[in-house]
Amino acid sequence: MMKYILPAAVLAACVGSAIAFAQPDTEKTTTMDSSPSGDTQTTTSTTKTSDGYAQYRRTITSTKHFDDGKFVAPTGYTYSRYELGARMPAVLLDDDGLVLTGYSNYALQAPPHGLTWIRVGDDAMLVDRKTGEVVETDYDLFKS
Repeated sequence: MMKYILPAAVLAACVGSAIAFAQPDTEKTTTMDSSPSGDTQTTTSTTKTSDGYAQYRRTITSTKHFDDGKFVAPTGYTYSRYELGARMPAVLLDDDGLVLTGYSNYALQAPPHGLTWIRVGDDAMLVDRKTGEVVETDYDLFKS
């Protein structure tokens, strides 16, 4: 009986660790901002998952800057610097004028299927157009 317990324990440990490694990596963060008077609160939730874009998730601050003209924001939009995992508003995702189709002109890698390079201010963002999730940031890529 004892000769079967050790192999069974080893098998259980191997199967358990394989299942643990197969679990998706999910992280949730919540930030709260309030006005000095304490009247207004804004809660933003960000969910980061490893959904196949893990090799693209990175933040870069560019040392080379491209002169591509002044950024023209959509009506009603105020610039905000986005971080990995943040969700971009629809006003940016729906504006095809912000899409960087000539990404190779800016030394950006070709986006994988489902992702698109979008210019926001002086930054380039690799974004999932369906969800708005920022997968990669390239800060200060463009001259002001």
